[in-house]
Amino acid sequence: MVLPWLTPKRAPLKFNVRVQTTLDTDNNGKPDRLALRIVQPAEVGEGLKTPVIVRPSIYYGDPSYIGKRQPFLGEDQYLRMGYTIVYADTIGSYQSDGCASIMDGAERQAMAEIVRWLAGDPNAKGFDDNGVAMTATWSTNHVAMEGISYGGTLPIMGAVTGVAGLEAIVPVDGISNAYDYFARYNGVIPDELGVVTLNGYAKTSSMQQPPANCQANFAELDVGVDDETLAYTDFWKQRNTLSLTSNIKAATLIGHGQSDNNVKTKNAVQLYQKLRNEEKPVQLWFHAKDHDDPAWQKEWQKQLMLWYSRYLFGVNNGVEAQPSYVRETPPGDKVAGNLGGESRTDMSDALTGHCNQPRSGAHNPRDCVTSGGILVKEEKWPATEVISYHLRRSGAAGKSLLLTTDKAEGSVEGPLTLGNSVDSGSFVTSPLNNATRFAGTIYVTAMTKFPKGKVDLKAKLFVDGEPVTWGWANPSFYKSLEKPEAIGKDSAYKISIEMMPRDFTVLPGQSISVVIEAYNSRNGQTVTLDLAETALDMPLVRKARPISMTTLQ
Repeated sequence: MVLPWLTPKRAPLKFNVRVQTTLDTDNNGKPDRLALRIVQPAEVGEGLKTPVIVRPSIYYGDPSYIGKRQPFLGEDQYLRMGYTIVYADTIGSYQSDGCASIMDGAERQAMAEIVRWLAGDPNAKGFDDNGVAMTATWSTNHVAMEGISYGGTLPIMGAVTGVAGLEAIVPVDGISNAYDYFARYNGVIPDELGVVTLNGYAKTSSMQQPPANCQANFAELDVGVDDETLAYTDFWKQRNTLSLTSNIKAATLIGHGQSDNNVKTKNAVQLYQKLRNEEKPVQLWFHAKDHDDPAWQKEWQKQLMLWYSRYLFGVNNGVEAQPSYVRETPPGDKVAGNLGGESRTDMSDALTGHCNQPRSGAHNPRDCVTSGGILVKEEKWPATEVISYHLRRSGAAGKSLLLTTDKAEGSVEGPLTLGNSVDSGSFVTSPLNNATRFAGTIYVTAMTKFPKGKVDLKAKLFVDGEPVTWGWANPSFYKSLEKPEAIGKDSAYKISIEMMPRDFTVLPGQSISVVIEAYNSRNGQTVTLDLAETALDMPLVRKARPISMTTLQ
């Protein structure tokens, strides 16, 4: 099959459509309609049929958003490749009707209704600005969805409905489980990079004044989030797309920043692993920066073209047989994961690509490619085994703190007490002799007591003093996130602190360290750790099996 490569000089066709749903979320007695702004190659006016790439979002009411969040390969390039681009407002945002409810069944249905109309479902209804019925006769009935952040969450929601015609999705930095993003992390309101509440997000993120009829809906959200217990309730279960992945038919290309501490890496890794276990077509690109798409990687750009040509045009290019896991390693095996990730504003000669070319100020720094980074492709997320580092005291009077794989090394002495502004101190390994790779979720398991009442815990992992990952735990959920338990002052509890997934290598001569603290200890609460029963559990990669390694330049 020969793919189209259309002239760039012809003005595209542009028009609006409102897709009618069976929902009435604002309770005004009328079906909610969803606003689509459609851009097509000029050749559609001469009979060309095209597949469709949808860019759904909640943010189009922000005039600056579309400039910041362009289609991944650029609108002009998609048009030249023969795609129609659709900018879609999710329910309750910008030009769409209804009330925002965030990641629930109504929003999933809204995404599916858009696909049905674009894929030629005879029961799907669309109307122009004058209310005249319209059908997508120009569509090949093959649809993809792509986006970043909440715009990357919406394609997942559409896909888990199993809607016919949705052939591919490309979620970048998307949310797979609302509980793992909206002011929640294992029963704790986390403190890194601020807090986004689901009920607050529903009210404000659409950048417009919600209809008055939405106030009752928002009141239900205020109650449903359950900020009192922070438990994983039915309200949150309804917003967990991972429970619905068996319905997904769309080939899923996931992108996520290893240093993304906004939409935390757990969201991408757990979605990838769930789809991989279900033998669905999926690939994860774990890039080295933060909350952004890896547009600087030409390999990523090629992959998008392959993904869409395979699943929208039906080209047998073999993309489904490619390695399912791709990760970017910064130059010098620098550990990715720190807040903010790799700098995008350095215009020095250490960067190649657009950055050090004449008149480079005309280019966005995010287009820079760091010379010497490596793109590693593997068949799947690597197999790991747990290696435990024990927390010990050492040295004179036990003043030094040690992290060791030898349980007999050092001493435990008495319990370690943590309180307000008093953390554990830094438990540090000896410098490692060999390059050692860890890939997955890291845990601190500790036997704890709370003599002055319950307090949450936080752990932070470092490599040579640079923060790599962190996590939190609420002792009330030591049995299950679904129901908080009473915490007695004289009882011991085994608590597991789950950190955000990472994939990194500790080089010879570098050291690992961990710090534990009592989190939100505002009323004098303390926690004691029994070091004899406290360990850092790391997912060790014994043997890597890379299929290919490409130096970025």
